Amino acid sequence: MPISLETFEEGGERYSIEERVLKFLQANDEQAYNVREVTEAVMDIGWSESNVEQPFEDEHVGWVLDVATVSAILDRLVDHGALDRRILDTGNGEQSYYHARG
Repeated sequence: MPISLETFEEGGERYSIEERVLKFLQANDEQAYNVREVTEAVMDIGWSESNVEQPFEDEHVGWVLDVATVSAILDRLVDHGALDRRILDTGNGEQSYYHARG
């Protein structure tokens, strides 16, 4: 449901999800993380599509949207040189892992 601009202006500002991703990886620079792990770390109440006012009938839809959002952000951060990505065989197939650049 849309809200008025006046109501919108009363809200507090937040960092973007992209900033949350980058800050998480910089704060945890001793390890590398896959997209699922990053998503679990940065998407919480107020950010996640799984926590919307009227949740999707299938609870997995919200989770899929969250992972897709974070995956796109990770790709953009790699493209802009903020992150490194390595593809590793984890024993269950290949996965991309991400690490903040120095």
